[in-house]
Amino acid sequence: MVRARAVVRPFLAALSAPLVGAMLMSSCTAPGPKADAPEVAPKAAPAPEAVNPPAGAGPGVQSDGEIVSAVKWIEGDLEAALAAAKAAGKLVFVDVGAYWCPPCRELDEKVFTRPDVGAALADYVALHVDAEKGEGPELVARYKVQAYPTLLVLDADGVEKGRLVDAMEPPALLAALTKIAAGGNVLAELEQKVAAAPDDLQARYELGVAYALAARRAEAEAAFERVIAGDPDNAKGLAAKAMRDRAAFLVAKLDRDSERAIALYKELQQKFPAAKETIPAFRAIGRELHKLGRDDEAIASLQAMVASDQNDVDLKSAFGWFAFRERCGQAPALEAVDAAVAKQPDAAELHYLRAELQHQLGRGAEALAAIREAARLEPESAFYKRQVRRFTELSGGT
Repeated sequence: MVRARAVVRPFLAALSAPLVGAMLMSSCTAPGPKADAPEVAPKAAPAPEAVNPPAGAGPGVQSDGEIVSAVKWIEGDLEAALAAAKAAGKLVFVDVGAYWCPPCRELDEKVFTRPDVGAALADYVALHVDAEKGEGPELVARYKVQAYPTLLVLDADGVEKGRLVDAMEPPALLAALTKIAAGGNVLAELEQKVAAAPDDLQARYELGVAYALAARRAEAEAAFERVIAGDPDNAKGLAAKAMRDRAAFLVAKLDRDSERAIALYKELQQKFPAAKETIPAFRAIGRELHKLGRDDEAIASLQAMVASDQNDVDLKSAFGWFAFRERCGQAPALEAVDAAVAKQPDAAELHYLRAELQHQLGRGAEALAAIREAARLEPESAFYKRQVRRFTELSGGT
């Protein structure tokens, strides 16, 4: 496996640390201010072709790779969805994603095509939002979306009732939506849990993450500080997480202070060099350096990440995704991805990543060959079928 498969995370309805999207290599994290779509992208993501399925077509992935959704997605923007929800007395279900995000594709191809999911979401006004186009960036900022896919449940006034992050199996998704719709207030529940057991560092850490997502910065900072003080040697594995999240959520995301975020990530690396959060911090540092226009330093940080374990294919892949999304350091990143392919030649996602990097470097023929190899390795993938068509068009149809 190049990157971990999306796992069931019944999130904000069951808040847990894996939301820390800015640092997880296995999730699709919301990018910084710069757009990271390729020069010629597929139709608006995720899977807009599924919004208006052709008459008579049953839900599922079609032979040509197009997707017919079982969900009836509303056309228009969030305001239209809220108006429709108010008129119908429904909640709003918002799928926020990006076309390049593998867990988003899993939802489109394997979850939203399920009739039981379509039937359940008939009780909502359902809206697809491309996080990087149209109203997407504003919506991402408004609801503090940290990772893709994020599934928001809103009331008709636009107030968030809960959220789920990452791809989920249909039973888990439906159960989590039922819990959110029932009105459970997870933030209040966590506050009560911490009040009842003030020394429960795990609960306090989860409360800190919840505060951060709700943009309640002062409360989040206080919670993270308590966790860091209560786990001074990172024996519980919580201090490093709190330091990471403080840098990612509070300083980088909310404060937009890249310089201080870099300093905090480096402090984490120096204080807890053996913590599992230390290596991914190189990528986070690279992202913040890129925001500051210091691309040579950003590339060096990613190269240091890869050098920390030359046998780790995931680190090479992470460099590739960074370079593709940020349009920074594509040539050295392609070298890292090529080395990863040499170790895992049957990993379709690596070949897709090669195609994107080669395209950005102006190597059209090589990009087409790479995406064809990805499609050969995963012949049932609707996404790769569509990408073969896309790269064929980009290369002039040859």
